[in-house]
Amino acid sequence: MPDEAPPRRRLLLVLTVGALSVAHAAAPGSEPPKLHGQTLDGHSIVLPDAAAGKVTLLVIGASRKGGDQAGPWRDRFAADFGSNPAASYYVAALLQSAPALVRGMIRSSMRGGTPVDKRPHVLTASSDEAAWKSYLELKDDSLPGVLLLDRAGRLLWVYIGVFEAVRYQTLQAATSEALARR
Repeated sequence: MPDEAPPRRRLLLVLTVGALSVAHAAAPGSEPPKLHGQTLDGHSIVLPDAAAGKVTLLVIGASRKGGDQAGPWRDRFAADFGSNPAASYYVAALLQSAPALVRGMIRSSMRGGTPVDKRPHVLTASSDEAAWKSYLELKDDSLPGVLLLDRAGRLLWVYIGVFEAVRYQTLQAATSEALARR
């Protein structure tokens, strides 16, 4: 019978395998996939490129319920950092899996329900959905993906879930720290 690996070696192996199993997920410092979309005020943009040079909140919704859950994240972030020229935010609705005939109705409904001043910060995307779901390991479309990107468009902070004050405090702290760096 072969010798068992020493306990420390086994622990190292378990930790390494565990780290590798999450390394492909949205990890801090990773570069998210491109998100091609159109803002509700009619501009075509590509994120994170359009936010280059700014610390950016990006909230991704892959369903109506997921999109509805994005509002509290956006509203708190906009209240805290919206007047800072070094910060930006976007809410993106992934519509690729919606039937093509319905996408226009979804977009129209979103536009009608979004205040004019927030329309430049809300976009719909009819492509890139699979890449984003894979990047976020999004298994429940009813939950939004909440990301904070640094000035170079790299991931600083990520959370999949509904708004919680405690989670927002960690986002707020990460944003303040990133804005303090030059």
